[in-house]
Amino acid sequence: MMAFVLCAGGASQWAWGERPNEAIDFDTQVVPILTRYGCNAGACHGAAIGRGGFKLSLFGSRAADDQLAIVQELEGRRVNLYQPQQSLLLRKATETMEHGGGERFDDASPVYALLEQWIAQGGKRLQRRQLADVRVTPSNVLLENVQDSVTVSVIARFDDGSTQDVTDVTTLTSDDSESVSIDRDANRLTVHRRGEHIVIARYLDRVHAIRLGIPLGTKELESSPDGGAQSVVDRWIDQKLRQLRIPASPRADDHEFARRVWLDLTGHLPSVGQLDAFVADQADDKRKRLIDRLLNTDQFAAYWALKWANLLGIDSKSLQPEGSQAYHGWLTDSFRQDSPWNASALAMLTANGDGYVEGSVNFLRSGNGPDGLAELATRVFMGVRLRCANCHDHPLDHWTQDDYHGLAAIFAKLKRGRVVSTSTRGEVTHPVTGQPAMARIPGTRDLSTDEDGRGEFARWVTAPSNPYFARAAVNRIWAQLMGRGLIDPVDDIRATNPASHPELLDALAGEFTAEGFRFRRIIRLICNSDAYGRTSQTRPGNESESVYYSHFIPRGLEAEVVAGAIADATGVDIVYGEDDQRDAIRLTDNRMASETLDILGRCDREAACETPDLSAGSLAKVLHFLNGDLLNRRLDDSQGRLTKWLQLYPDDFTLMDRLYKQTLSRPPNASERRYWTTRLELATESDGQWHDPTARQRFFADVFWGLLTSETFLTNH
Repeated sequence: MMAFVLCAGGASQWAWGERPNEAIDFDTQVVPILTRYGCNAGACHGAAIGRGGFKLSLFGSRAADDQLAIVQELEGRRVNLYQPQQSLLLRKATETMEHGGGERFDDASPVYALLEQWIAQGGKRLQRRQLADVRVTPSNVLLENVQDSVTVSVIARFDDGSTQDVTDVTTLTSDDSESVSIDRDANRLTVHRRGEHIVIARYLDRVHAIRLGIPLGTKELESSPDGGAQSVVDRWIDQKLRQLRIPASPRADDHEFARRVWLDLTGHLPSVGQLDAFVADQADDKRKRLIDRLLNTDQFAAYWALKWANLLGIDSKSLQPEGSQAYHGWLTDSFRQDSPWNASALAMLTANGDGYVEGSVNFLRSGNGPDGLAELATRVFMGVRLRCANCHDHPLDHWTQDDYHGLAAIFAKLKRGRVVSTSTRGEVTHPVTGQPAMARIPGTRDLSTDEDGRGEFARWVTAPSNPYFARAAVNRIWAQLMGRGLIDPVDDIRATNPASHPELLDALAGEFTAEGFRFRRIIRLICNSDAYGRTSQTRPGNESESVYYSHFIPRGLEAEVVAGAIADATGVDIVYGEDDQRDAIRLTDNRMASETLDILGRCDREAACETPDLSAGSLAKVLHFLNGDLLNRRLDDSQGRLTKWLQLYPDDFTLMDRLYKQTLSRPPNASERRYWTTRLELATESDGQWHDPTARQRFFADVFWGLLTSETFLTNH
């Protein structure tokens, strides 16, 4: 369990370097210096084409190449084995001769002495030890006041059993230099702003995130009186809120909760009848029962299939409408049956057959070539951006070019027409060697030529022991329900992008694995939590907070959901395609012509749409709402709800209540009722009567239009 370490600062003394006469190990002693002082960074000699004719591997990922570049290139002029002080490597770094990068260190520093000693020893690559582990302390610190500081210690352990304090040659980088400053002479981190901040520590290929926090509030918060009865979700959410002294917003009322959960689980608004029945129910467990009921509807399966179709990029442009329909149908069935996600992933990665018949086959028909499939597979099943390791080793993670092109080599042995099958031929070229890349399980091992690469990768990635698979899945589910991922963005899981609540993410991943990788269990757990059930209204002390779930985070709705909500609210269907489909959520052809969905900002699926953007299609949407007939025609329709309700509800406030419930799933609040009372007094005669039915129709058409174009209607909150 990882928790905050209470700390108010500290002091340490460092002993840098080895014994003076000991042989210097290039990989574990020289390379860290090059990284610590920025020599092999992307902005310097670690750039793809190097700098000033001198190229190093990014962050020292290829030590053998770096040693050759330093010692042998330029006719060996970069090092002077007989007069080490005259080596270009040292003279440039100390700027005793012109250097575009400026002075990196001085000639009295321990790192200068070590490099000089290495050159004097012949500039060799001895490979006498390999890094086994790195311990960074502290890793999680809660300080008390602004300007408090803490000293960092980094201890490396090697495979020969030795350990070394490597703090001085560990790169320390603040995610916000104005929030956390770094004193490299003392290796002290000083925090200048309240909240949580991250400092990244890198030694060789090991990257660790140091989390520093100062409470946002000054007043201690009380523990929950029923803390022992809290769900796993609320245990960790509430603990973080108490640590940072962020007050939580109260529980959402029944109207707010009902609208939220109906939209989240079905993509539809509750009808007025369903809403009134839920609010009238006095049972203590009514929210739990509603969640269970909605999870078992066909609407749930259809809506969550849409969410994951956007994520998977089910695109009829590349799959053809028949393939898209088969893929979407298979995905819907998977949600309807609550199929284990590991089984679904195995099916997608190992399937062969006709994509027009076997839906899961279409995963392998997606992606732009073997490289695109490697990127898609790791993004979907691991939450990892492996594409960052295409041109060079991943700059912020441990993935290498060998991992990227090795996984692509697995998918190169595929025939990917309408029918997918395995071929004995197919390769990708490794950009460094110029040779065919060796098939490889990322970060793990190379595969022999007689191994089934797809099967090996599928079994590895879906194994319960895989550190990414379950965490990526539950992180996405969390983001879809809570507005942002515990790791955010959700497709960027790495040590340098730590979770806001790491213990909660691990707990949810463990629950997901233990329950057979089934989505409904995790969705039910989250929806029943206090964190999910909070109002989106802020309170003093949490107004600017958007990371720790002190209140519910409003979020955008998919274009298909907005279109359906407009049709449901107005009572006038929007019809799609030749089959007269009336529920956009169930469309299987994302390219089906629809001006409405285009204006509302539907996902084009050429790039994944993880969660709807609050601003998706915003300008076109506003202009269309203002001037188009998407709403106006439905408000004036003789068969629409407004026309019928004007006759059915002669009392103005009864009609007003109905319009609010039909759109915002709640009656007008007190301030809104006062506002509309005033507006009605101005619009009617002195006796409260309307001049004529047309005047009343125009007034309530404007009310209805205002509700349908409001941010409250167009978001889930």
